[in-house]
Amino acid sequence: MRTLLYFSLNDVVTARLAQARLGELADTSARVVGPWFAQRDNQPVDGLPRIDIGQTTYREELAITGIFVGAIIGALAISRYGVSVATSAAAIAYVGTITLGAMIGWWVGGLIGTRIGRVGLGRQQAQMAPGQLLMIAGCDSNFKESTKQLIHELGGVSIDGHNDLLPNFRWV
Repeated sequence: MRTLLYFSLNDVVTARLAQARLGELADTSARVVGPWFAQRDNQPVDGLPRIDIGQTTYREELAITGIFVGAIIGALAISRYGVSVATSAAAIAYVGTITLGAMIGWWVGGLIGTRIGRVGLGRQQAQMAPGQLLMIAGCDSNFKESTKQLIHELGGVSIDGHNDLLPNFRWV
């Protein structure tokens, strides 16, 4: 499982140094990805990778929940309003409706999730001084502490962290 770690950095020079040090770990067993940076109000930092909205909101979590809710609603709808002509036709109708419901639920869940920011992270980010940066780095869960230590040595302060449910489940 992957972990997203959130840090506060004091300046752009430290951010570039952290990017270089974490870039060295990218091909190792720690499998560090990122880092991504933003200023106080999620404004991009010149020359540094920008934060994706899904890294600071509950987009993926609600999208996954939406899959299940949509599938259940689709199953209930086909059982209530579906017409059973034959067993094979009913099975195809159930599979199609559940799939469509799951896809719609995934989409709606993702839309709702982008509007809900991570509360602790938002509070910490609002308290940041002008010039400070928010940095997000992803790593393998086993290397979470060593990644935190590396950033701490560079002057970064750990704000928050959360496990990424499906690390390759990203919206394009």
